[in-house]
Amino acid sequence: MTTYNPHHHSLEWAAHAPPTSLMRSPSATIAAGCPTISGLATVLPDTEIEGHKEKEKAHSPNGNNEADEYAGSPGLSQRKKWSLLGLFCLGVFLDVLGVCSFYILLTPVAETLDIVFQQQTWIVTSFGVTFASFLLFWGRFADLYSPKPVFCYAFLSFGILNLVISFLTNKYAYLVIRGLTGVTAAALIPASYRLITSIFEEDELPRAFTVYSLSGSAAGALGVVFGGVMTLIPGGGQMAGWRWFFRITASIVIPLSLWSFRSIPGRHGKAQRAKGLWKRLDIFGTFLILFAILLFILSLTMGASYGWSTAGFIAPLVLSVMLFPSFFFWESYVHPSNALIPPVTWKAPNFIMWILLATFGYAWWTCNQIPIIEVWTEIYGDKPIISALRLLPSGGFSIMSSLILIAFPKWTVRPRIGFTIGQIGGMVAYGLFIASKGHTGKDYYRFYLPGLAIGSFLNNVSVTIVMVGAMTSAPAEQAGVVGALLQAAIQGGNVIGLTVQAGLLTIRPGGTSDYSNVTASFYFMIGWGGACLLAFWVFYRNTGEARNGVVPVH
Repeated sequence: MTTYNPHHHSLEWAAHAPPTSLMRSPSATIAAGCPTISGLATVLPDTEIEGHKEKEKAHSPNGNNEADEYAGSPGLSQRKKWSLLGLFCLGVFLDVLGVCSFYILLTPVAETLDIVFQQQTWIVTSFGVTFASFLLFWGRFADLYSPKPVFCYAFLSFGILNLVISFLTNKYAYLVIRGLTGVTAAALIPASYRLITSIFEEDELPRAFTVYSLSGSAAGALGVVFGGVMTLIPGGGQMAGWRWFFRITASIVIPLSLWSFRSIPGRHGKAQRAKGLWKRLDIFGTFLILFAILLFILSLTMGASYGWSTAGFIAPLVLSVMLFPSFFFWESYVHPSNALIPPVTWKAPNFIMWILLATFGYAWWTCNQIPIIEVWTEIYGDKPIISALRLLPSGGFSIMSSLILIAFPKWTVRPRIGFTIGQIGGMVAYGLFIASKGHTGKDYYRFYLPGLAIGSFLNNVSVTIVMVGAMTSAPAEQAGVVGALLQAAIQGGNVIGLTVQAGLLTIRPGGTSDYSNVTASFYFMIGWGGACLLAFWVFYRNTGEARNGVVPVH
């Protein structure tokens, strides 16, 4: 059996923004979640190569999936395959980089566009809200249609919108166009996943997905540093450093997106197939869940920025609470072949459990690194880049964990052992964070650095097991929407974690300047991790059989 193991792409450890604005915006760090972005996994049996095209066609909602036009792409040279993988990696790299860099560039953008304090969080959140909200839509779209046009047009639009943003002088125009950029970025993720599985042969997939996932980690590591470099560019107005970030991005993306139309194999969806596909897309259900997620994230963002008793928090929260059950009722009503998330998906062994557990994994990184960066910069006077460098070991040990799991894949197919060790390691790490008291001297090396090493390494094991479990327990033909659902769970977990943390950081006056507030939030994370471990042992079921031609990780 060939196993792919994703790597945590550590967006959050690089996260770093002006404390007063960032800590009041839980969704400011979810945008690329991308973790998600790169956290897709698949375990493929050796017998799948033979008859691959027939199986794809049989399982396709269309009865004639676009993937069967180039499954395995036998006509492509190795050089062409890896060149295309580089293109897909660039998409996720720029998604993550565009979020991480703006934890540094937030203040320059606010000053240039005259964005008041209460609105500053939207400089980052405008991207993150739309990114998270449109994941499921694009996941379904990529499953039903050819992923090639989804990727190509989204990548081109991403580049054009970045170029437009670089010249904007109105804050509202900036926020709107930045939000549209999040929509295009969300389309790149499920489309890339589908294309990678189509272009590469089965025995090539582990290495291909490893490279894809590590590109997100690299962006997480370089994002804050790159943002710092942009601030060194002299000039103001149209020559401001943050504008050059968007222009550099556009100058890279636009030419490569045009190249992608010619280079990515597969055709655009045939006209004769279009009839009936809009029905299969489940437009009503798609927009029900889209607005439910959008309003949920919006409510938490507004509550963190303007207060939890304001209409800006209460109204969207109430609407989202109403829309979520409405979505599931609608999905039970429509024909399973037309449903966005067919009922059979939820009935897959352990699938609901994996989705719920996915809410914790990336929040582990987010909720320990954001407050500690604020402590280091505000109390101990670290420069932003210095604080980011202190957290570099987090990404390094996550990468090391992924590489070891690739070499020893049995850990991912024995979830009872791996997940248990991973969760315990994550909780021990938070104990070490508490013991460090946020100090930057010897206590950093005695407590915080070992905590980063142990926690990042072992929590990545848990995250990998959850990703693999979710992606292999559901029907294979729903890879796009299942991956998007997984990403939505990850983003939601980050929002929930940061929302709870924001409240705990105000238990005593002074916020993060009183480390007892930070300690309280860390104890919450220990409790959350323990609850996930308990839920795993109570609800996990070992099915011991393959589903849909895919070997489960049970």
